[in-house]
Formats: sequence, C-alpha cells, structure tokens
Amino acid sequence: MRHTFPKTIVVSALIGMGALGVARADCESDLIQLEQAYKAPKLTQAAKAALDDAKTKAVSALKKDDDASCHKAIAQALPKAGLTLK
Repeated sequence: MRHTFPKTIVVSALIGMGALGVARADCESDLIQLEQAYKAPKLTQAAKAALDDAKTKAVSALKKDDDASCHKAIAQALPKAGLTLK
C-alpha cells in the first residue's frame, strides 16, 4: 500500500510553513524521518497505525508552531514501529 495521501498532506504543510522559523526546521526533520519510517520493511498494521497517528499529531503541531509536541508525537511512534529517532 502506498501512502501518497499522507505524504501530500505533509509536503503541503512543510511547503506552506517552511519560512516561519528555526523551530519548524526541527519539526520538519522529524517529519522527514517519519516519512522514511514508512519505507521500513515488514511494518505491521499496528506500526503503520502508530505512524499515521503520529503524522496527524505532528502536522497539527507544525501548524501551531509547537515543535515540542511535534517531536514528542514522532519520538513516541517510531519505537512502536521498531525504529529510533535520529
């Protein structure tokens, strides 16, 4: 299954919010790592659900300029998918 719709949402949010400050850069890098997590081999449905939930929360936090919440959502989801945040 391809995740083109969620990618479109994230890319749109990143483009729309890209010029709003340094805090966004941290959230953006976390979102990029989250997108890469979808490419991990053998993701379970539970792992995909955790990543989808994190993406929703992170994009919402990005729109509110809440870098801490963005990072927290992604940092909590990646271990559920068997990955770590760099």
